[in-house]
Amino acid sequence: MPEDVHAEAIATVRAFAAASGAQRVVLLLDLGGDRPTSMIDLGADGSLELTRDGATTTLAAGAPAGAPPRTLPPLSAVPATAMTLDPDTGELAAPLGVVAHLGDAVLALARAFGGRSVATADFATRDPDVPLTIAAREGEPLVLAAGDRRFLLPT
Repeated sequence: MPEDVHAEAIATVRAFAAASGAQRVVLLLDLGGDRPTSMIDLGADGSLELTRDGATTTLAAGAPAGAPPRTLPPLSAVPATAMTLDPDTGELAAPLGVVAHLGDAVLALARAFGGRSVATADFATRDPDVPLTIAAREGEPLVLAAGDRRFLLPT
């Protein structure tokens, strides 16, 4: 069973994905000090990989986390039909406030574990082959990605 902070992180990543509708969520967990960074990777099928100390453990979709999730702000899922994204031009079309809401949500996930933790989440768009990826770390601009293209979200 993962140690408490990892169990909390697993539960929080799962809760985030369920509430936000994210297809994939990755949390790089900065535990501070001389402790190495851990990675939690939740796939679209609900399976989860925890990588720490050079070893990876896979947890099935229904496996208990062993701790409750940390508190996140209210999240709303965005239907895939609400967003279109052209990775060649960087053109993103979505209802007013949607991208900001998703960016704030991803940043809240990173903030929930502090330090230099990084959270990324993939959100579906109208084109199932082009999800919108948002990456966030406290104190840094949000990064939006589509395909091989990266864009900084103005702050």
